[in-house]
Amino acid sequence: MSHNILSVIAAMAEVATVTHDEPSTRHPKKPVITISRDYGSGGDVIAQRLSQRLTIPLYDEVVLKEIATRLQDDPAIVKMLDEGFGRAKDMWLYRLFSGNDVGPDAYRDTLVKVVMSLGRMGGVLLGRGAHVILQEACALRVRIIGTPEVCAKRMAQSGHGTYDQELAKTREVDHMRGKFVWDVFNSRLSDASQFDIIINTDRMADFEDVVEMLEGMAKAIHAGRVLAL
Repeated sequence: MSHNILSVIAAMAEVATVTHDEPSTRHPKKPVITISRDYGSGGDVIAQRLSQRLTIPLYDEVVLKEIATRLQDDPAIVKMLDEGFGRAKDMWLYRLFSGNDVGPDAYRDTLVKVVMSLGRMGGVLLGRGAHVILQEACALRVRIIGTPEVCAKRMAQSGHGTYDQELAKTREVDHMRGKFVWDVFNSRLSDASQFDIIINTDRMADFEDVVEMLEGMAKAIHAGRVLAL
């Protein structure tokens, strides 16, 4: 991602309120799509292709980096929070020696501000509970799922590891992602009402049809062809 885009993100993240002259999450500059995905379901590939099709940015690790910047802390520490929100409770030793207090409240508040800022610009936001933060925004909220066995087989065939290794990783990653969303937002990924569309990719060999469908839905929402926007 270019330094220009990072500069725009930093500038937008500093916007504390929305004025009449500024873009809001209900009227973003470009389409906004949040994608929550199971490990090995193809969600990352779909997100990348969708961002290319709509010519909008894809936000993943950049969100984490921006949080670290705003907290003025070590990205590795924030990554610990991101991977396991509960670990913040066990970071007393770090706080003792550094003097920095990186707790759940600070993380949550900063995450919400960053995602809301990105939601005003447009783009594809991967994970981190963006679907909860932008639940009332002009955004398409997507959940990409797959059964652990199929996802593990897909990842093993892609050369990521053996089937048994990937099956264990699939269950672990999916558990941690679900735990993160619950701990931070008190919301469950299994709650279908939190998404506009849920797609099971078990029987899909090519994700282009999924991308094309989501492209049409994203454009419809961005154009205002939905209720209560």
